Parts: sequence; structure tokens; C-alpha cells
Amino acid sequence: MSLSTPSPRASEDREALLLAAQLELLAGVVSGRTLPHALESLLRVVERVSSGELLASILLIDESGLHLRHCAAPSLPAFYNRAIDGEEIGPSVGSCGTAAYRRRQVIVEDIETDPLWDDYRDLALRAGLRACWSTPIIGVGGRVLGTFAMYHPAPHHPSPGELALSDVLVRTVALAIDRSRLDEQRERELAEERAVALVFQNSLLPSIPSHIGRVELAARYRTGDPGVHVGGDWFDAISVDEGMFLVVGDVQGHDVEAAALMGQLRTVVRATACEGHPPAGILARTADYLDRLGGDLLATVLVVHLDTQARLVTVASAGHLPPVVLGLSDTGATLEPVAVETGPPLGAAQRWEERSTHLPPDAVVLLYTDGLVETRTWDIDEGITRLGALLETLPATPAPARVLDTALDLLPAGSRGDDVAVLAAHVPPRTGASNRATRSLPAQAMSVPLVRSWAEGWLGGCMATEHQELALLVLSELVTNAVRQGDSPVRVTLEASDDSLLVEVFDSGHRLPSLTDPDLDSPGGRGLHLIDAICDEWGVREELDGKTVWARLPW
Repeated sequence: MSLSTPSPRASEDREALLLAAQLELLAGVVSGRTLPHALESLLRVVERVSSGELLASILLIDESGLHLRHCAAPSLPAFYNRAIDGEEIGPSVGSCGTAAYRRRQVIVEDIETDPLWDDYRDLALRAGLRACWSTPIIGVGGRVLGTFAMYHPAPHHPSPGELALSDVLVRTVALAIDRSRLDEQRERELAEERAVALVFQNSLLPSIPSHIGRVELAARYRTGDPGVHVGGDWFDAISVDEGMFLVVGDVQGHDVEAAALMGQLRTVVRATACEGHPPAGILARTADYLDRLGGDLLATVLVVHLDTQARLVTVASAGHLPPVVLGLSDTGATLEPVAVETGPPLGAAQRWEERSTHLPPDAVVLLYTDGLVETRTWDIDEGITRLGALLETLPATPAPARVLDTALDLLPAGSRGDDVAVLAAHVPPRTGASNRATRSLPAQAMSVPLVRSWAEGWLGGCMATEHQELALLVLSELVTNAVRQGDSPVRVTLEASDDSLLVEVFDSGHRLPSLTDPDLDSPGGRGLHLIDAICDEWGVREELDGKTVWARLPW
């Protein structure tokens, strides 16, 4: 027999083949190859170097530790493998069942006469098997993992070389099985953790209504590819008196902690928005909350205020990607520029700027997290370019759900390295003419630049450029005075007519403004004089809870 009496050169070749097969087995298991396929490849090599006389088999113990299950036997008849699959181990259950039970090697030289094979003799002889020696596979901790068996078609006593081969292969197979089962256990644990996190995260995500007023909404959340944990991506749509807020955010990390923090930040954002704070104020309040938690996680958040009457989007970004605005027309969808001043993520700073942009007559606003455009093969900039090109293939009047489905097609399953949250809002054409816009802001100095940015976006849709600077100057002066007068929110109203713009600013103070000679040595005190010089008329309207200062500018 070739295994017992090989020539020196044949012995070297055989040992090289067996060593390569064992290394391939271990490498295959480490790289994720299924255990039965990896073991079957090893057994084919073992059978090949035996000149076809030896048939090999590996059975594995099931979780109960009582039954042997078929794993790999490339040359044994299929009916034989099926018949012994699931047999219970015991003191006289053929070679393999007995070896697993006794925890030591069992050698049967002649199946036809050995009492261990009484219950399986006819089956073995029908399969052409006459000899079998089986070695238990012992894993870490002394646990029996299965059996490694060598069969022969004739009565046979194993040679020293065959026994040595069996010992070497059993040790290698034990390593492979232990590693495979450890990986399976880790996968199960990760799958359980992922399932718990998914349920937890989905429970924290809000249910987005299909409509808020005439605005149609849709949202989607997608996890990353298998092996990528859930993270802290979220979306929200919040109805307020002056329109609505659209929000997307992404908390650093991919675990339950990130999902939990996401839920907390989403709650703070929603509460702050409902209190009447502007986008930049929402970010500031949420950043304060994150700082008080004392952790080291960062979060990116995009807050978009949507004023449907004025058809204005006001955006504040804490390290987040800007929204996409699609203008819809009979010819299809086109990308429209949207002004964004991207600030640092929450947890890294305390101040953010706002920018306002007039919406096209018919528009879809899309917010998304970076998992949509960033992959293992291209960077964010390329992903944003690809997203824009894809969205411009949409038909003339796509529903928000269609926009989201198209956007998600950018990264099909298998190429998503991160979870993704997307939110879309369709702002249909206005049914009637609207020449009025209103904005509430806190009585804080930061409200002056915020209201300028908001007004600039609105005026861009109804006033010639040469008149805008004068209008913004008047508005800034009135808001500056209002902020100094009260501690409750300042309310700004802009109303355009055919030949003029009316600017109204309400505050809770009751001290009425008046024209006085300014102190030449004072840097202030000239605001009303500027307004009086620029405007056709101006005045004050007293109210129970404060006053409204108004001014009318000619076109």
C-alpha cells in the first residue's frame, strides 16, 4: 500500500500535498469558507495520495453531544452517508459512534466479523466497505467535536504511517472545527446584538406622516451590509406654526450606545423646534445638551425650516451634508442650488450660521446621511456627484417615495458600508399668490444675522437686487432695536406689494422709539434716522403685549 511503503520521492510529494491541504483548510476556515467544503477538499487530497485505496469521512457531534452528523465524505456512497447521519453514539455503534463514545481510537480490521458493526454490517457491505478505523476529534477543553474515519474496501490493518497520518490530520481538523465554531458563535452573538440594536433603533425613529398640510413626505432607513452594525442615523419631520422642520442626523459610532444617544438628541431637537427656536438655535440647544452628557461622541445634524407660504428653506448644518433641492418642471427634475454654511459637528463647537433659499415653484427637498454617498470605492464628493446625476433622471413629477427609492439605488445591497437615513418632502406649486413671510426669533444678538440671511433668501424671489441691501439694512436696524427691548421672541413680517415692501418687527417692550438728535460721540443712536431717510414712511403700533415697529420701502 502506498501510504505504508512509499518511495522517498513519493513520500516527499505526499507530505507536501498533505501539508498544503492542511494549510489550505485552516486558511479557508479563517477566511470564511464553509467548514464542510473546506474539510471535503482536505479529504480529497488524503484519498488522492492513498492511490484510491482509502476513503475518508468526518462526522461532527451535534449540540446535544449525543449524535453524529454527516460533514464531509467525498467518496462514500450518498445512501451510506444519509443512513448514518444522526446516529446516536454508544459503546457498540460501528467504529465512529464507538470512538466518540469511548473518546479513543477504534480500529476495526474486518467489518464483516467485528461485533461493533452488528447493526450496520449490511449497510457497510452494500457500500463496499470492509475495514474502518476511527479517531475522535478532541477540541479545546477536551470536548469531543466529531470523528475522523478511514475506510478500506478490503479487510485491513492500519500501518504505522496511516496511524501517524490520522493523528496529524485529526489535530489539524480539530483546530479548523474549533475556529469555525468560534466564528459561528461570534456571528450569532453579533447577529443577536445587531437584532437588538435594530429593534431599539427602529423604536426610536419617528413615524413620518404622509402629509403635513399640502407637503407630501416620505422617509427610509436602511442598515449597512451584513457585518456593519447599526448606528445613530435618524430623521424627523416636525410641524410648527410657521411651517415645518425637516431633520436628519448621524451620531458617531455603530452600536447600541450610538442608537441610544440618537434617540436622546432627536427628542431634544423636536422639543426645541416646538418651542419656536430657529434652525441655528435648535443646534445650539442640542449641543448644550450633548455637552452636559459629558461623553466623547460627536453628532452631525442638518436642520431645515420649510416655510411653505413664503416657499423658503432655511438651513443650519452641524457638520452635515447639505440638502438637495430638485426643481420640477415639464422637462423633468433639475438640481437647484441651496445656500448652506456648514459648521462643526455637535460636540465640537457652539455656534452655527443659517442660510435661506427660495424654492422653485414645484420642488422636492431631500435630506440624507453620508452612508448614502460614501462607499469603500469612492469618496463623498464623487458620491454626491453621482447622486445628483441619478436624481436628474427622475420624471417630471416624482412622489417623495420615488425620489427616495431612486436615491437608495445609488448603493445597492452589498455596497453599503454604513447605515442610511433619507427624508424627502414635496412642496407643490402654490395655489394662490403669497406676498407675505413671517419669522420668529429669540431676543438675542445672534438673531440679527439670522434674520438677514432669512430675508435675503425670501427677497431674492420678489425684489430686484439693487433694492435688497436697503431692505436688509432697515430690517437689521429694526431687529437690533427689538432685541434690546424685550426678552420674548421677536416676530418679523415682510409683505410685498406692487410698489413697496412693508417690514414689521414686533417685540415685547413698551418703550416707544423716537427720533432724537444723535450723540456725535456715541457709535449708536442713528438707526431710526437711517430708516427715516430710506423709507417712505415708518411708525409704531402699540399692542397689549408689546409693540410693532413698521417701515415701508419703495421698490
